[in-house]
Amino acid sequence: MSLGYKVLERCLKAVNIKKIYSMPEDKLFDYLKSNHRAYDVPQFLYKHLKVEKIEFNGRLLFKFQPNESESSNTILFIHGGGGMMCPTLIHYRFAERLVKNTGATLYFPFYPLGPESSINESILWLDSVYESILKNHNAENITIIGDSAGAALSVGVCRRSEKKPKGLVLISPSVGIDKCDVSMRAIESRDVMLSVKTIELVKKYWIGNTSVESADFNTLKPDYSGFPPIQLYYGTNEIFYAHIGELIDVVRSGGIEIQTFEGNGLCHDWAIIGVIPEGREALVNICKFVRG
Repeated sequence: MSLGYKVLERCLKAVNIKKIYSMPEDKLFDYLKSNHRAYDVPQFLYKHLKVEKIEFNGRLLFKFQPNESESSNTILFIHGGGGMMCPTLIHYRFAERLVKNTGATLYFPFYPLGPESSINESILWLDSVYESILKNHNAENITIIGDSAGAALSVGVCRRSEKKPKGLVLISPSVGIDKCDVSMRAIESRDVMLSVKTIELVKKYWIGNTSVESADFNTLKPDYSGFPPIQLYYGTNEIFYAHIGELIDVVRSGGIEIQTFEGNGLCHDWAIIGVIPEGREALVNICKFVRG
């Protein structure tokens, strides 16, 4: 664990992200609508990359390309946020670094979020985005990358499509959302971002009446046979770590190659945080994977 990470962890503890989900629910939804709804990407992306803003089936889909040295590689990046938060600066910076370091064309979707929309709407829209990408790019050049809830959605997109991408990168995927058990609560005090209550709210207001057993977003339920190679990044100080071993076993039981990168003592989503050495090292490995 680097000094840079220790500083970051202290900052995260001071900010206390988990307190957001302790608000009364009406205030929480007002907060989400006023602070976590995006209608464009930050201006620095327009300065550093070629950015195309696309109206796609009633939602926004952004296409990022490098200003030079473009490759045939293509990325679909599905951001996390529990299905209720829009992308953060960390997501935008991560996407920028991916494009600059791989020369890839990267698609960045603003998919439907709860509580205004259900997870079924998110799933249907993301499937249509992937099918649209396949019309312009060969599947053997596409990598799907997702973090947290976005990682679970990435698995679902891959599972449902007949044309599999060449690779799948799962960063701190949501594992065990159907459990919220004692093993997760035992880690809760070490997790500086998530709590079991966070998951319960996501289940109530985004997943809703959809079964938490659904293979469309429950990462432990799909049959992984036929999937492409997978890279998996996770931290030992996130509540999802309690069931990450089950995910690895399920993937391997499908005969799929999986590279695992364990962040010992690290938090949820550490692999997309570029200000820490661990995140920068993860980016190097992910870019190698994308380039194939």
